[in-house]
Amino acid sequence: MRFCELIILTLCASIWALDNRSVLSEGLRQQLLETSRRINPSTGYASPGWSNRAATVLTPVAEGVYTADRPFYWNNIDVSCRSTVIEMPTSKGEKPDLWIHSPVSLDGPMGSLIRNLGNVKYVVSPNYEHLKFASQWYQGFPDAQMWGCPGLADKMENIQFTGEIPTSYRPVNWKKGSTFDDKSVIGWDTSIIQALHIDCEVNPFTGKPFFNEVIFYHVPSKTLIATDFFWNYPADSVPNSQFGRDDTWELAPLVEKVPLGSKLWKIGMDKIYAPFYNQFMVQNKKEYRDIVDHVLNVWDVEIVIPAHGDILRGKEFIRDVLSKHFGVY
Repeated sequence: MRFCELIILTLCASIWALDNRSVLSEGLRQQLLETSRRINPSTGYASPGWSNRAATVLTPVAEGVYTADRPFYWNNIDVSCRSTVIEMPTSKGEKPDLWIHSPVSLDGPMGSLIRNLGNVKYVVSPNYEHLKFASQWYQGFPDAQMWGCPGLADKMENIQFTGEIPTSYRPVNWKKGSTFDDKSVIGWDTSIIQALHIDCEVNPFTGKPFFNEVIFYHVPSKTLIATDFFWNYPADSVPNSQFGRDDTWELAPLVEKVPLGSKLWKIGMDKIYAPFYNQFMVQNKKEYRDIVDHVLNVWDVEIVIPAHGDILRGKEFIRDVLSKHFGVY
């Protein structure tokens, strides 16, 4: 990108950033910035890019909620990956227990920051695809509870799992009622982090679940956490520009460019895979609609953290984006 073009985009970003400021209050924005400066190394951890815009080890998203944004390469294409770290409630002055979702590489800076932040208590592998780094966390934090989606323990015999989220797990307030809403089934407090198993998808070529994903809802921050149930690959260097927005701010800044391979990957996921998933992989469409209805109308979602692509903020904006993505409204 030529220098003058970058200057123009930066000026536009300053104006368009009002989109994000309207849902990210000035007080919260300053709090997250101060937290990022406090917990992250003073020297650069990585070069900024679309898959780690802030170039941080951990990026604060809400109070007690952080993400570890990283590049992830498939056939030399950066498809990105993101782990979510949540502080569980604790007594004042004590280090919190940490809940880790879809763990990324446990490199030196990540391990050091995590140990300073709290005690790793739960490590969650939420589907059949996001598995590459789970064994690093199993070895690095031997006292942590390892949790997986249904059937994962049989696929990863190198990890002694504490448990799996049960098949067809439904959270409290599920329209048909739930028999799984107590702590004896899942190790953490499910009034803080709720789970929902996406049990209505089948690979038409194998007759078995492909992702078999469990999604999560963090009640205090009103955050939906997904791996491959929802993605949000950027169209260009401006976050969420594909929705007519500019959600740049200090911890989600403008980046120089999105590589061609990543742009093509987005097209493939949005235009080919998503319709195929909704039309052919979702076998129980009634249950699928019930799941989407719960996400949109029961969970009070104000933030969406996908494992791939930019974070979403704002209740009505999120509702519109998710409705179109799931193709049920």
